[in-house]
Amino acid sequence: MIRQGRWARLLAHCVLAAGLLGNAGCLGFLHPVDMPYAKQLSEPCRAVPKCCRDHVYIFLVNGLDPVNYGNLTGVRDYVQQLGFNKTYYGQIYHIWWFNSEIRRIHQRDPHAHFVLVGFSVGANLVHTVADAVHDDGVMIDLLVLLSGNHPVKALPQERPENVGRIINILASGSMQLYGERDWAENVRLEDAWHFDSPTHPYSLETLAQELSMLAAEVPVIEPVEQKLQPLEEAPTPRPIKKIDETAKRDEWDFLKPVSRLGEPRPESGGSPAVQTTPVARRQ
Repeated sequence: MIRQGRWARLLAHCVLAAGLLGNAGCLGFLHPVDMPYAKQLSEPCRAVPKCCRDHVYIFLVNGLDPVNYGNLTGVRDYVQQLGFNKTYYGQIYHIWWFNSEIRRIHQRDPHAHFVLVGFSVGANLVHTVADAVHDDGVMIDLLVLLSGNHPVKALPQERPENVGRIINILASGSMQLYGERDWAENVRLEDAWHFDSPTHPYSLETLAQELSMLAAEVPVIEPVEQKLQPLEEAPTPRPIKKIDETAKRDEWDFLKPVSRLGEPRPESGGSPAVQTTPVARRQ
């Protein structure tokens, strides 16, 4: 029992360490993205107006790669360098949030174009995401599968009904005879193993070409110019009585309206005179 408890704790520590290493992406440097080459590929994409690129939403789903050995995060950075800022990256447990996010975008952006990229088991998951949003009327414009010929779970046999173009990039090695599907454009990388496919030059070039063509399909919507409405003519101001500056003033002027300033006042000083009616004297 004591030995089993120790092995259980050791296994838990290994899983925790793998998760921490995966968040740090510590092994991604073993499959780096050729940034000078990526910059060259970004030119056709950046030639498309930004307003069109901003309507392309890319979702990348990683597989069973807790240490990020395949460097799918590098692919994410590469896609953003192409000029596509609406790029999402997630693990296996993010697909439920991806489903709701795609539905939300579909409702708010009538010109939205969706791209799903899955690596390893993530290839199965993006297939699931496409099926999940089918009943909501969401069309997936591009589905890119990277090394879907893994031994954990085979790709589905049926094509998602709401997907336009599907590119299935397969690695060689021990699984080189598996993974092809008749409902996809199958490409076999003869010089790449399982973890080599995400950052392979062919994969990067294919993403750049497909994304640039997809963004070019988005209509250029020019901002509506708000024309200034002419101001209504102000009413003719009422003539103001000119104040006689030479008129005598008294200490009671502050009680008078402006229109009455300058009116002649009684000659006697002090407060205004009060007229009285004489009363007949009683005889």
